[in-house]
Amino acid sequence: MSTFTQIKQIHILKNLIGLEEDLYREMLASFGVYSSKNLTETEASIFIDILNEKVKSSKNNNHRKYDDFYGRNSEMATPPQLRKIEVLWKDISRAKDPKSLKKTLRQFIKNKFHIDDIRFMSKSRASVVIAVLEKIKVNSYLKAF
Repeated sequence: MSTFTQIKQIHILKNLIGLEEDLYREMLASFGVYSSKNLTETEASIFIDILNEKVKSSKNNNHRKYDDFYGRNSEMATPPQLRKIEVLWKDISRAKDPKSLKKTLRQFIKNKFHIDDIRFMSKSRASVVIAVLEKIKVNSYLKAF
């Protein structure tokens, strides 16, 4: 029989993946059981490996821009800050296609903050840029009324 720890891990992984109950039961049925409690320790270990692979593949599919920057120097701008800057710029920029948005953002950052690219920005500088862009956004909305 599977151990309590294995059963717990199976259910954590199942929920992490968002595995529907029907599919979960079908996967268990492929082992000849209806409940994770009825798996042998070896079968539970194999089932956990399968679920872990599904977690890894789902994480790879959910990769967001700048996520590869996690773990770099703690003084540098965080991935959420960089994404926020791009979203704010998209909201206030007249450019609409991705290439123009990137180009105009780089020009803005270079002219106003003397930084060649947002990837080279410090956390504190990114906070300032976010504040400036949010102020521009608010002002543009106020002018519209």
